[in-house]
Amino acid sequence: MFTKIIYTFFFLVAISFNAQSKTGIQFQTKNLEEAKKLAQQENKLIFIDLYTTWCGPCKLMKKNTFPNPELGEFFNKNFISLYIDAEKEGTELAKKFKIVNYPSFLFLDQNGELVQYEYGYYNAAQFLNIGQSVIEKRNSDKKTPTISEVKGKMVGETIPNFTAKDQFEKTFSLSQEKKKTVVVFIRGQWCPYCNKYVESLQNLAPELQSKNTRLVIISPEKPEFIAKTISKTKTAYSVLYDENYKIAELFDVLYTPEKKTLDFYENRLGDDFKKSRSDDSGRLPVSATYILDENQKIIWRHFNPDYKERASLEDIVKQL
Repeated sequence: MFTKIIYTFFFLVAISFNAQSKTGIQFQTKNLEEAKKLAQQENKLIFIDLYTTWCGPCKLMKKNTFPNPELGEFFNKNFISLYIDAEKEGTELAKKFKIVNYPSFLFLDQNGELVQYEYGYYNAAQFLNIGQSVIEKRNSDKKTPTISEVKGKMVGETIPNFTAKDQFEKTFSLSQEKKKTVVVFIRGQWCPYCNKYVESLQNLAPELQSKNTRLVIISPEKPEFIAKTISKTKTAYSVLYDENYKIAELFDVLYTPEKKTLDFYENRLGDDFKKSRSDDSGRLPVSATYILDENQKIIWRHFNPDYKERASLEDIVKQL
């Protein structure tokens, strides 16, 4: 009996330890170049904890601050986090950024350029404030255009690779297609014009198959709302969740509606608008259609800020 109690105790301790290990900031075992690629794919910034083995505050940050669940939730959503020894694999970073204090915290953009630098010991609440200030700074530097300012990527430009999950939980990767791809942006399941258009696109299926072309629909809405799109339109195409608007930004179709428009949507649609997307910014994609060749280059586009105007099926077929 005593032996059974001991085994149960250690089992519970193991479960508790495992649960704790999954909270807090999740540091990844990647080098900076790998982190930059992942940051571009996931539309995140890069956070680097540059530490030394002899640094007391470095150890306290690791023990007391980084495991905090609230801090971890925020950082894991917004940053690719790296934990780098400044005297080993991080010597070049320490030299590049002239680091003399530890721990040092580097907040970098997707190209590895410095956004903000901090050093010293912080508790979880203080470090959360720092992370939030970095994101606010990034968003203010990267102002989303209005509907009259957004222009969209042009014919001849190449779109970088992107990945996203569809309604079947399958990962779509643009670079893996090796065929022409029709990319259709919609605003969401709450938009009757989007639903009607998505439903009509099913008529293209035979032409797309005969010309070895794939059509994907890009939605800014979370999976549970994409399920409503599927239910309303009965579409068989892949509908990709554009988390954090990363695909819309790649195509330069993302915009911020005017306040009166946002107020109207929020009052009229309620949670279908407020809770459907990655954040509460109210940003939306222009209902554009693009055709890319096998090398991810844009060969045709239909770009009209008026959400009532969509690419005709006839025009799409002519370009295939």
